Amino acid sequence: MLWTMVVAVVFGSCRSNSRQYEKALALYEEGLEIPSDNSLAAAEIYNQALMELEECDQELPDVYRLKGQIEDQLGTRYWKHGLKEEALLLHQDAIEIFRLMPGSVLLMNALQNAGRVTASLHRVDEAEKYYGEALEIAKTQSSKKAAKDIQLELCRDVYMEKGEYERVIELVTDALDKDARPDLCQLTLGLAYYYVENDQLAVEFLNQATQSDKAGVRMPAYQALYQIYELQKDYPQALQCFEKYNENMMQAHAEQHNEEMQRIKREYDLQMQKNSLQAEQQLKWIYLYLVLGVLVVALVVTLLLLRQKTLKNKLKGEESQHQLDIAMKKNKVFVTALALSEKITGNTVDFNLDEAEWNDYIDLINLIYSDFTKKLLERYPTLTKTDVQICSLTRQGFSNQVISIMMNLQTNSYARRKYRIKQEKMDGAQDDRSFEEIINEIE
Repeated sequence: MLWTMVVAVVFGSCRSNSRQYEKALALYEEGLEIPSDNSLAAAEIYNQALMELEECDQELPDVYRLKGQIEDQLGTRYWKHGLKEEALLLHQDAIEIFRLMPGSVLLMNALQNAGRVTASLHRVDEAEKYYGEALEIAKTQSSKKAAKDIQLELCRDVYMEKGEYERVIELVTDALDKDARPDLCQLTLGLAYYYVENDQLAVEFLNQATQSDKAGVRMPAYQALYQIYELQKDYPQALQCFEKYNENMMQAHAEQHNEEMQRIKREYDLQMQKNSLQAEQQLKWIYLYLVLGVLVVALVVTLLLLRQKTLKNKLKGEESQHQLDIAMKKNKVFVTALALSEKITGNTVDFNLDEAEWNDYIDLINLIYSDFTKKLLERYPTLTKTDVQICSLTRQGFSNQVISIMMNLQTNSYARRKYRIKQEKMDGAQDDRSFEEIINEIE
């Protein structure tokens, strides 16, 4: 029994773990589908997923891995909303989890994300370490695209900040040759050449960057070109770049505003879906409450009917018992035995009981004590009719003296008769109970 309970508990726990894990996994996958500009909705879903995982066994590898994936994704959403310290803690926790899977893409991504956050916190040396480790994993994985993306971020976020412009030019040129995102490479090279005062190459790459389809890339390119032309005293070109800078700045703000409107719309749509689901869930609960209410009412009605039936049966039984008591009090055998119990005189000994009166008495005994004599004879079939009469009087609790008179026996003779019945017909040699105990225990 104990082993069965243990197995049941373990099995129930496994099912609960599986259910919570599957729910967390579904939420994680749902979060991945949300566009990067809608960070609020994604963050909410990822937090729900982490809450589901809290109910799971944290020692399970799949649970541990999924927790790291969710935290890494949640960190990127926090970072985009300016929660940099909180984002870094999530990425660091994810890195510790993924270090159990050395050289994995998951570890590489978490390191790259941590580098991006620490760079935005102006912790350049720390960012360099994160990017450097991520880059080594990318090279080990032979992932050229990942390597060039990390290399580009390393140059932009670290080496540019540290003033290592020659290194930036070398690495970004290499990344550009490997088909990294060209507009970002061109912008970074243009700015690096600008800082090393190679205006010719700076203008070349910055002009290429102005062909980007992103206003956010074109805007800093025009700003740098404006400064170069102004230093060269080419004021018409400087003025033109300044106008383009303002134009792209407004366009970048417009794009950002449009993205914000799209985000608000998506959040509104998501909220409407949630409201719809909540309303549907409330209807289900109301339906469930109604069903439970009906079941409770049905149960109460059933209990009342059973109570009423039980009461009727009890009254019927009491009525039957009353009728039996009346019948018994009219039976001559019982009346005689009762009279003898109350008072024994010379006159009371003088009585006659015929067979019909005894038969009537035995029938009443069977009605009152649930077929007593039938059960008695089934257990002890050698009993005679007189033996049965003695047993019946004993069952009703009459004394030895009364029964001896009823059987027309001397008290000593009755004692011997009772002893023979027990020993010879009731296996008394094997039974330590008294004659009265044997009789009273027959149900």
